[in-house]
Amino acid sequence: MDAVTLTAAERLLLTRVLDLRLSLSRKSTPMLQPLSFYSSELKGTKQIAGTLDAVATTGKLADDKTSRDRYFNSLSNQGLVDGSSLSPKLTPLADFYLSAWNTDKSDTFWRGAGGNAVELNVIRALVDQMRSGNLVSDVFKLVWFNAQTFFDNVPPPALAEVLPYPMRLLALFRINSHGWEIARYFRLSADERAQFDEAFAKVRPSDQWTPSKQIETAAAQYKDAARTIQADVRFRISGFLNAFDQLRTDLGADLPRLDRQLVLRSSTSAGAGAKKLGSNGGVSLGTGSLPHPHQLIVTGCPGSGKSYYVDQLIQSTGCTVFRTQFHPESSFFDFVGAYKPQPVYEAVDPAHQLEEGDGKRFGRGRPIIDYRFVPGPLTSGLAHALANPNENVVVLIEEINRGNAAAIFGDTLQLLDRDETGASRYGVTASPDIRSYFAGIGQPLETIRLPGNLYLWATMNSADQGVFPLDTAFRRRWNYVYKGYTEPCLYPEELARIRYADQVYPWDVFRRALNDKLVELGIHEDKLIGPYFLTSDQLRNPESILEKLFLYLWDDVLRFRQDSLFTKKSFSLVGALWTNGAGSPLQLTLSSPIAEPVVAEPGEEPFDSQSPSAGQVAQA
Repeated sequence: MDAVTLTAAERLLLTRVLDLRLSLSRKSTPMLQPLSFYSSELKGTKQIAGTLDAVATTGKLADDKTSRDRYFNSLSNQGLVDGSSLSPKLTPLADFYLSAWNTDKSDTFWRGAGGNAVELNVIRALVDQMRSGNLVSDVFKLVWFNAQTFFDNVPPPALAEVLPYPMRLLALFRINSHGWEIARYFRLSADERAQFDEAFAKVRPSDQWTPSKQIETAAAQYKDAARTIQADVRFRISGFLNAFDQLRTDLGADLPRLDRQLVLRSSTSAGAGAKKLGSNGGVSLGTGSLPHPHQLIVTGCPGSGKSYYVDQLIQSTGCTVFRTQFHPESSFFDFVGAYKPQPVYEAVDPAHQLEEGDGKRFGRGRPIIDYRFVPGPLTSGLAHALANPNENVVVLIEEINRGNAAAIFGDTLQLLDRDETGASRYGVTASPDIRSYFAGIGQPLETIRLPGNLYLWATMNSADQGVFPLDTAFRRRWNYVYKGYTEPCLYPEELARIRYADQVYPWDVFRRALNDKLVELGIHEDKLIGPYFLTSDQLRNPESILEKLFLYLWDDVLRFRQDSLFTKKSFSLVGALWTNGAGSPLQLTLSSPIAEPVVAEPGEEPFDSQSPSAGQVAQA
């Protein structure tokens, strides 16, 4: 086996980009997310053109059944054939390939601008079908979504550095298992990206070396996934991404966007000539809709960075935000608005002044109770979005399931069904108090509809204590982002450490061993330990580890079954055994302690400008 030696700095860079656990295929093998139509059966556009020509000439795909089925699936996914593998029928899209094939059969043509031009024509036609509501394959929609994510994540100045170069695109593809690795890569500085490239180049597939660190094992699995695909994929990736880029220019506001469920949701922008919904309460859409779902719930285990993730979305989009937090006493009237008592004061005769109970003069006049409509965050956000159609507005709900969400939303749940423009598909008749409020601010409203520039985003932890379940009707109207316990902690390596049993371990190593044990015990993953469950300061404080981590495990995670993890029968005895990190109160098997002590001092700034701060993400 080749010897591979990575420095601590190189391992940290790998951690900042790669995930510790890759996406898996149906065969449970590490998988990369597709960025092209590449398939192992028909790898290049030249092979596709030749196969289509054979179908046009002979009516057959191949002699043996396995090849026939695989070829048919590959071509069908691209919209080039229909029928069956025994009786394939060429679609009109095949003419793009056949016309070029009859003109030029050279490798130079099909691996260069010629092949890219053919694929652009096919992709353009598939996009037109998708925009028209006609069926396209899930394979195409997945690749389109991944290309969409690619352009969301690569800064415009960097596009010129990667789009013209197939090998650069191939390098990005080789780290694209979940879809967010490319975004992490471009959060690094240019120098850090170069250092990451050098570090990742050292990594070997898992059968060629023996990694000693968790991140090294994960990096080797990325190499395992990459070597299952021939390097010719670079031409297909280049063709697809450059086609997407061309369509961004050609279609502009009409470029379709898919959500994570591969459902067509909205265009990149509604454009200056956006539809106006008229006097029934609608409004023209904004001219710069966000590349994110209109209803989004970020969920995950404690300390997984949910609130930080949403804050990053908001900061990156420059939205106007109306924040609220649900709790057991939250009601429809808190969220939407209600008439509430408001004191007003009537002037009194100076000769007959009012007095307080203690005899002091009361100088504000005779109190009278008036009733006024006080808008809730949903109404305030709606009013702002209607008044500013070119501005994106977010109503942010923290801990959405700590209140009875279905009751809090009430009939406004109907508004969460959005059309392709992002506006509410169905309206709700405005109540008299809502109509009166909007009339008072100069926005007459008879029917309520959420405009396309109004977004509802939320956070939740479904397995926490004291939470309400979300029913199916409510859940299906939202998109979800899961922030899991397997994501790496992005604290600097010298701060992401914990002292246990008088040894120092990487926090991710300790956390992985602990979470693996909890999974063995059947604990739901929403109760596992996220990367930011403890701040970097708390990791260096044994009392914080005892009071926050161990007590959470004792009271919340393993209530009535603490002996399945803890070695002591009471939490008092756990504390006595812990003795500032010298004891081992958990039934854990740990390896690879760090020889050197923790060197960072309390109060030291642990993050650069590109990384989440401990205060921002811990306890999210």
